[in-house]
Amino acid sequence: MAALPAAFRRTAMPDFTKSTLAFNLPWDADWVTAVAFLGTSRRVAAGNNLGQILIWELPEKPGAEPPKPILRLDGHTNVISRLAATPDGKTLISASYDHALCYWNGAAKAEPSETIALNAVTIASLKGRSSKIPAPLEAKVGLVKPVKTLDAHKEWVTGLDLTRDGKTFISGDDAGKVIVWDRESAAIVKQWQAKNWVYALAISPDKKQACVGERFPVVFDSTRHAGLRLWDVEKGEVFKDIAEPFKKNSISAAAYSPNGKLLAVGRGGEIDGTNGKVALIDPSNGKMLADLTPGHLNGLTDLAFHPDGKHLASTGRDTVIRIWDTDTKKQVVEVGKPRGGQFKDWLHAISWSADGTMIAAADMAGLVQVWKFD
Repeated sequence: MAALPAAFRRTAMPDFTKSTLAFNLPWDADWVTAVAFLGTSRRVAAGNNLGQILIWELPEKPGAEPPKPILRLDGHTNVISRLAATPDGKTLISASYDHALCYWNGAAKAEPSETIALNAVTIASLKGRSSKIPAPLEAKVGLVKPVKTLDAHKEWVTGLDLTRDGKTFISGDDAGKVIVWDRESAAIVKQWQAKNWVYALAISPDKKQACVGERFPVVFDSTRHAGLRLWDVEKGEVFKDIAEPFKKNSISAAAYSPNGKLLAVGRGGEIDGTNGKVALIDPSNGKMLADLTPGHLNGLTDLAFHPDGKHLASTGRDTVIRIWDTDTKKQVVEVGKPRGGQFKDWLHAISWSADGTMIAAADMAGLVQVWKFD
């Protein structure tokens, strides 16, 4: 196994069965769609359906008053689909439906200059319907512009994944274009054309392989099928087509383990029942090793390997986070409470803190949930 990040080596293994909702950060302007911890700092970034990105600085200890955001990153004009941060937290990369990829200074400091409302939509929705109207919640934030904007994509950028060393990233759009980038220079290393929408995307730690999930045909009914292929990055060619077990389900998320010996993919999109399962695959040959049960009700939305490489988190439309032991192939714990499944404020994305003791979730309800493990 690859060496653990320094931040993780300084801590004991968390007890995943003992979790606390450390912070519930309100931001109801629209759905919160992406989230990322910024390296080893206490900062967490989140993006929403409007193309807005906020950054919070979390208190050292949970249980205190939820912090207010300190920065707003201005540059996108449409849905933030993905966020990824370098290990040092100094660079944040965002992908958006406005066709752009942006670099941001994750350690930026800016004087508070604009007041934003964090619960205005909630207040407006309750007026005339409830006597319990919360007090307005506002924050004064500093405004930050992108360090760099990349415009190689001409359609919605739906996929983004950054290698754990922070040196290479991959992006994909709903026209099927996949690009591998050198992060520091922002130069294109390789690009290729998939058949249809790129709907899940991951690059292996050694940068030699990419997993590309596709949705086709582009319809939202029972006739759609899913493509899932492993690509040789250097050649820009398909190494293995592994779509067969997934043809009736879209692949909504993919992630390689820190040592690159395991690939996790999740069934998502419009799925009936508890079929939003995680599949574990051997990336060396494309063979399925296990189907983890139970699946997420109505579909899985995101996956993230814990820094220890032995545990995996998944989340979905059932509004819970599941922690899995990838050795035993069993669920360790279910975090959070189901709120009813399909269109009941499902969770869009998750991100582990560098030390593996916290996980953040982007909530359709207009919240950023941060869970702490003892």
